[in-house]
Amino acid sequence: MRRGPRPPAGGGGGRSARRPLTAFGLAVAGVLAAGPGAAQRGPVLTVPPPIDGTPVFAAVAPDAIRAIDQPVFLSARAAERQMTTDEPVLGVSLAGLARAYPLGYLGAHEIVNDRVGGVPVAVTW
Repeated sequence: MRRGPRPPAGGGGGRSARRPLTAFGLAVAGVLAAGPGAAQRGPVLTVPPPIDGTPVFAAVAPDAIRAIDQPVFLSARAAERQMTTDEPVLGVSLAGLARAYPLGYLGAHEIVNDRVGGVPVAVTW
């Protein structure tokens, strides 16, 4: 049983009407032939080899956790209003300047690329 509309009378289903569909079909076939990995951006997660017979599991793909490249800081007064007095931070003091990087942020991003007193600093957790 035929489904869908019939082609119009007068040769509407002829060769010229099929060309756009054929070009579309070739484009789809090319995408399908390339496989799902071709459409992905960035590295594909691979399974690392065992270490001393113990399996290694990768939780996220490389570069899946983005670094903070342009950190924004609060004044000490604003930080006092937003943070608890016992909130853990990783501190850096260089060239007379001090910075505090809350571990809550570092736990989510794992690295902050910063400049303290003109000195490049990579803060990691």
